[in-house]
Amino acid sequence: MRTHLTRWMAVCGLVVGAVMAPLAAAQSTGEAKPVAIITFAGYDELMKDINFIGELGDQPGAADMVEQFVQMFTQGKGLAGLDKSKPIGAIVLTDGVMPSGALCVPVSDVNALLDIAKGMGVTVTDMGDGVSQVKVPQGSSAFMKKSDGWALLSLDPSWLKSIPADPGAEFKALVKDYDIAARVKVKNLPEAQREQAIEALSQGAQQGLVKKSDESDAEFAKRKALVEAQIAQTREFISDLDEVTVGLKIDADKSNTLLDFVYTALPGTKLAKQLAANSKVTTNFAGFSKPDAAMNLSFASAANSVDQSQVKQMVETIRTTVTKEIEKTTKIKDDASKAKAKDALNDFLAAMQATIEGGVTDGGASLEMGDNSFSLVAGAYVVDSQKVVDGLKKYAEVQTVDMPKLDLDAETAADVKFHNVTYKIPGGADEKAKKLLSENGEMIVGVGKNAVYFAIGSDPVAAVKKAIEASAKSPKKSITPFELTVGLTQALEFAKSIAEADKKPMIENLQVAVKKAGSDADHIRLLGEPVENGVRTRLLLEDGVLKAIGAAANQARMQGAGAPRGF
Repeated sequence: MRTHLTRWMAVCGLVVGAVMAPLAAAQSTGEAKPVAIITFAGYDELMKDINFIGELGDQPGAADMVEQFVQMFTQGKGLAGLDKSKPIGAIVLTDGVMPSGALCVPVSDVNALLDIAKGMGVTVTDMGDGVSQVKVPQGSSAFMKKSDGWALLSLDPSWLKSIPADPGAEFKALVKDYDIAARVKVKNLPEAQREQAIEALSQGAQQGLVKKSDESDAEFAKRKALVEAQIAQTREFISDLDEVTVGLKIDADKSNTLLDFVYTALPGTKLAKQLAANSKVTTNFAGFSKPDAAMNLSFASAANSVDQSQVKQMVETIRTTVTKEIEKTTKIKDDASKAKAKDALNDFLAAMQATIEGGVTDGGASLEMGDNSFSLVAGAYVVDSQKVVDGLKKYAEVQTVDMPKLDLDAETAADVKFHNVTYKIPGGADEKAKKLLSENGEMIVGVGKNAVYFAIGSDPVAAVKKAIEASAKSPKKSITPFELTVGLTQALEFAKSIAEADKKPMIENLQVAVKKAGSDADHIRLLGEPVENGVRTRLLLEDGVLKAIGAAANQARMQGAGAPRGF
């Protein structure tokens, strides 16, 4: 599934920044609507997270140290009057003309909390109508209003009228899932504000469009057209957005940490239809995905309408860039070989373009690592795999110096033909690397019907055959649209096997930390998952990863204090 992660993160930042600026050109709707909500799960949750993080770094009772600091800072009063069980948050609203908003602090006794502030020189002046002015010594002031267990703080007293009497209702959905989160309600942004965000994005992109010294007018025009097409696509994307959410959760109960990026689409929009089409996807490459491997990748998307003009512009940009490199390189012996290399490039790009324009992606890969060994296998769907074969045949005829050599039709299995790739190990390469890449492994490219395969490592042909057979047993297997996992157990075993002697104790300490988490809890996971009317990209660090990070931090701290290396 095509990811919008980079694009919507940039848009989100522009939207949040634009919310805080006056909207002089907009017309008031009369009703203030929330455009941004920011939440923090609350003091009790913070202390729980601090204890969890402290234990990872072999610092139990870290929250007690924080409590002692708070007691000292408040002269023994602590945070009296603060409701530590509720979230703290901020709400930003707009009526279409000006933004407004407030910081919302949960209180059990607002006067007790103000007494602590007064002890630090803060002055509180009653302004009438339930509003007080709170002023920091030699600093700025804010306005406060009491509201059903909340203290609402704002820069302008008029803004307080628009804040819900119970802001906790606005925070509830976010704090249920996250410790810290921000949600932008893009649908509530006035049209003028969206245009400001898009214009800011456009200007940023245009500033990078400077003609290069070795770029012709035609080449620059193509690159400019590609950027403009991407801006137009982003404009449409923003128009189709409903909400954007960023959230962090440190989960002591599940012993993991996650960071989410979520966007949802307005019903009936083009984006909504694309997301719905990819809410249930299948793969024909399930055998290439191995959950227990050091690295595992799977991806799939259903047919989507693709802007073919933009795809063509992208392909032309790649063609121009690579063609220039072919012309400049001294590793291709003669002009005839360079012409062959360009022909091969055109075939590969034709296969890529046809696949992208078809709108369907499907593939998988896995990297297995062990004691002085590794094996990488990958497979992916290609619309016109014959174009890949044509390109490989042309590349095999190219006369080169110190570039990979291709041995065509080294082996055949069913409809798949395997081609050996040999390469020269760089002269300065580590001896262990040379052993891994030459004596213990080969590289192969396989091409079958609508599929391309790749493998490197010990007996790569056998590895690909095994993955193809496993895939055939689970055709059209349901999967999440995107998943990338990295497992530390295998990676650390491999790292230890090739590490220098003085580095092994440090790696062994990390292995011990990972083992404490138990089996199958040693992963870093990046997931692209469908949610209602949208998609969520989640980065998840499991218990073993967190323990390894804690062990590394503790080891660095001890070494800083003079402990022997690897202690």
